[in-house]
Amino acid sequence: VPDSNIHCVAVEGTFDDCQDIVKASFANKEFRDRVKLGAVNSINWCRVLAQTTYYYWSYLRVTDKHPDIGPVNYSVPTGNFGDILAGYYSKRMGLPVGKLIVG
Repeated sequence: VPDSNIHCVAVEGTFDDCQDIVKASFANKEFRDRVKLGAVNSINWCRVLAQTTYYYWSYLRVTDKHPDIGPVNYSVPTGNFGDILAGYYSKRMGLPVGKLIVG
């Protein structure tokens, strides 16, 4: 995102270490309000909503080749809860989704 208030940072550690920093930053109300902190990831509704397009796009590609297939099952790696939540919302919006598997 080419805005002057958007910055990328590198963190030595694991994903969980990064997530801890993000959660602590949002929990600090004074800091959060002073810097007008925002996030775009699975904790942000807009990202989850955008991820629903993955399910629609893949469903349309599968049914292009197999029009009579019926509901499509999806498997998402553990740790991508925002992605599987997008699949759940896609199913609730009427996309013919079978099983949603987290593995």
